[in-house]
Amino acid sequence: MARRGRNEGSIYRRNDGLWAAAISLGYDAQGKRIRKTVYGKTKKEVQLKLLALQQDALTGLPVKPENLTVDQHFEDWFRVKAGEVKRTTLSNYKNVYNANIKPHIGHVKLKDLDYRRINALYEHLEEKGLTRTVSMVAILLRSALEDATRKGLVPNNQAKLAASRRQKEKEARFMNQEEIKKFLKAAKGERLEDALILALHTGLRPGELFGLPWSAIDWKNKKLSVTQALVEDEGQVWIDDVKTEAGRRTISLSDAALAALKRQKKRQLEEELKHRGRVKKAAEKGKELPPWENKYNLVFTNEYGGPLYRSSAIKRLFDRVNKKAGLTGVTPHTLRHTHASILIFQGVDPKTISARLGHTDVAFTLQVYGHLFPGKDEAAAEEVDAFFDNLQ
Repeated sequence: MARRGRNEGSIYRRNDGLWAAAISLGYDAQGKRIRKTVYGKTKKEVQLKLLALQQDALTGLPVKPENLTVDQHFEDWFRVKAGEVKRTTLSNYKNVYNANIKPHIGHVKLKDLDYRRINALYEHLEEKGLTRTVSMVAILLRSALEDATRKGLVPNNQAKLAASRRQKEKEARFMNQEEIKKFLKAAKGERLEDALILALHTGLRPGELFGLPWSAIDWKNKKLSVTQALVEDEGQVWIDDVKTEAGRRTISLSDAALAALKRQKKRQLEEELKHRGRVKKAAEKGKELPPWENKYNLVFTNEYGGPLYRSSAIKRLFDRVNKKAGLTGVTPHTLRHTHASILIFQGVDPKTISARLGHTDVAFTLQVYGHLFPGKDEAAAEEVDAFFDNLQ
């Protein structure tokens, strides 16, 4: 027979030896009474659980839904994130989740997700060779479960207890002098040859390069302003502001960069005139061609004046040039890293390099490119010797 403790209301011991407690937490939106029952091996354990439920009710926290799955929680988390991060960032989050988390643990109840399951997921992804993906999966799980912990859905963040998965920093790929010669020779005659030259001479990010408008060019003072970038996601492209205040900057142009822009201006005007002529001839024959329309006033466009897609046109460009030059791994970002390496080897100070690249601070620049600064430690030792020599 069940026995209740004296003056303990709904705390009682069941016939099977377990202790239990029931509590009423008011009414839900449909007017139905909310009741919660907890169990424990000891009366003390049940008392603590009951106290926690009462405290949650007093502070207005929701009762922990026991059937909420990982997938359901991520859906809620993504809805909140939609108002906090950029569209492309949210899309990346969802892609990583749908491909790597949902198929394996999406069905698991949130309360049942422990560090063992999370470690097993990491190991499974690593066995498939997805070592870089694992770090992103770990970041998403830690963030989403931290949100669940804050909301009281789970008592702690099990992703923090799982084995650490940090992405190993890869050294930035840049071209040496011989590779630069081969690359530029292979790019000769390409429709976007001058875009590649400008990238090597300015270090612009790919989105900044292909989102660069003519209005950003200061021909008289030989400068260009970076205020926007071309963004591509899920088959769509659009112009957006640069991500950081440091990214909003003015860059001085070398003579070669200015010459490349002048050639591109001439080429674009010629392309526009030729295309308008083709459109007119096609119309006379009862055919229709897409009109020339450079609505963003971009420096580099496709044959119809529209924005370039990195996933197609730019990728094909680099594939062609790489193959012709006999190079591997050269991407739009490689040109940016190569520009940085040139500045370093020419003795430009880190602060100027950081500002030119649009980095938030010099520390980040040194973190990415510090290994390229030649002989700095040896030079420091020589300076110390010189200092003490002067003392004597």
